[in-house]
Parts: sequence; C-alpha cells; structure tokens
Amino acid sequence: MGKSLHKIIPKIDEIDYKILGVLVKNLRRFEYIPLEVIIEESGIPRDTLASILMKLAELKVIIPSSSQNPLSYKLTFTGLNLYSLKKLAERDIIKAIGVPIGVGKESVVYIAKNYKDDLVAIKFYRIGWSSFREFSRRRGYGLDLGGSTWLLRSIVAAEREYSIMKKLINIIPDKIPQIFARELNAIVMEYIDGKELHKVLGLKNPLKIFSDIIDVIREVYLKLGIIHADLSPYNILVKDPGTEHERSFIFDWPQWVDIKEASAEKILLRDLRNIVRFFEKRFNLEINLEKIYKYVVGGAETLDYR
Repeated sequence: MGKSLHKIIPKIDEIDYKILGVLVKNLRRFEYIPLEVIIEESGIPRDTLASILMKLAELKVIIPSSSQNPLSYKLTFTGLNLYSLKKLAERDIIKAIGVPIGVGKESVVYIAKNYKDDLVAIKFYRIGWSSFREFSRRRGYGLDLGGSTWLLRSIVAAEREYSIMKKLINIIPDKIPQIFARELNAIVMEYIDGKELHKVLGLKNPLKIFSDIIDVIREVYLKLGIIHADLSPYNILVKDPGTEHERSFIFDWPQWVDIKEASAEKILLRDLRNIVRFFEKRFNLEINLEKIYKYVVGGAETLDYR
C-alpha cells in the first residue's frame, strides 16, 4: 500500500497540488504525461518544475517513465488519492484524515473528520488487474477508457458505487452506511464502529442478523432490481456484536448487477450461498438455500429458513 496519506500530506504544498491537477486532467489522454504538457499547462518554469517532480517521485506520488525520450510522468494511486482528498477539503467536506482502517483487494479505507468534527470514512478505490478481471467479466465497464486506465477504472468504480448507494439509501436507510460525497476515486461515507462479519465469533441472535441480511437482499432485488454480486462475510459489518443492540450493515456495492442480466440468477445464488454457508458453519444454523432464494425473488411472503 505504501506510505499512508497522513504521513505524506504535510510534505505536499499548493504548487505540488497544481502539478497533480495537471496529471489528473490528462488521465484520459496519456498514461505517462509528457513533461512538455506539464510545463505548458502548469505554467511552472522548467528548472523549478524539475525539483518538484523529483520530490513527488521520491514520495511515490508520481512515477517517471523508464524511457527518457520523451521525459514523462505517471500519476500513482497515492497521487490520485491526494488530489481527491484535496478537492474534498476544498468543498469543506473533509477537515483531517487519519490512519487506514481497512484494506481490500480494490480499495483502502481511512478514518477522517468532517468540518463538524464528526468521524467519517473515506474509501479510495485502486482497481488493479486481479480485481478488474472480475469487474470486467461481469460488467465490461472501463474497457475503452484509454490513457491511465487503472486510475480511470478506479474513478468509474467510485462513481458507480456512489450512484447506487444514493438510491439504496432510500430503500434500506438503516442497512448501509450513509453516503456524503464523492470526488474522483474517493467516496466519503458514515463511519460505523463495527466488526466485519467474518471476524465475529459470537452473536446474541445469529438468526436475526442472518434474517436482516436476507431481507436487505430481497428489498434491493424487488424494489431496485439489483443484486449485490459480491456479497460475503467480508463486506458485512456488525455493530455491537454479542449485545442486544447488534446490527448489520452491507457495504461494497460497485459490482452490483441488474436482475435482468443473463447471469443474474447464478450471481444471486452465489451471494446467498456465501452467506448461508457462513452462518451454517459459524453459528450452526440449518438453512434451506432453495427456500431462501424463493423468498428473496418474491416467491414467498415470509422467510422460512429451514
């Protein structure tokens, strides 16, 4: 993951952000942005620019091309994250950023403070080949972006999740984190002090938590016509596990699929199977997958899990 953002930010000043802005602006045109383009669009003299670019390269915010002809520079995920954070600060959304609190195969999540001093979470997408193979196989988005493709795909993924969460919040407001803002590859959302389901060893009422999760899958299927498509104990958060107040939240929605897609039934069954198997193994529940599927797609009015 490299050095955390909160350690790099004090070393970045306004002229550095100006350079990052030029690189972001040209993401669709180039993977490595030619030095001449950076000089022309930043208005910074060549001699001054050389030392700035050297510093940014040392901080791994940019990467110089291996070929020196022409000299060019590529923005890294760290650089994109910094610029996204800068824009969020300019919009008075983020006041300060803390340490990473979660690292996944396609994102890293930081704790932060907004301008009311409330804790929030910032999710920075960083789509790489391993995660994108699955993304593109199901959705096909981002195939013709050109330029700095991985960074652009990360921006698309953030936009996709932000857009669907704005719709989900009207349907399942208490079952997903509140969503506040998006900037490039970053999403700002509610910070929930909970534990990922796969780390939870004990629940006060495992059947209730299981039922709540299944109800969410049913609600979004019947009312919004979508499937999460990547559901597992790794993207379900449980707040206050083992107490009377335990609650579940589902996150990581960028891979959602429409129920009209040809593979929708297969994907839904996989999501359900992931959850059923976990609760069977971890909490010794006996669950009938066929009955769960029937309930989710609207073939039954009540949840009969056995």
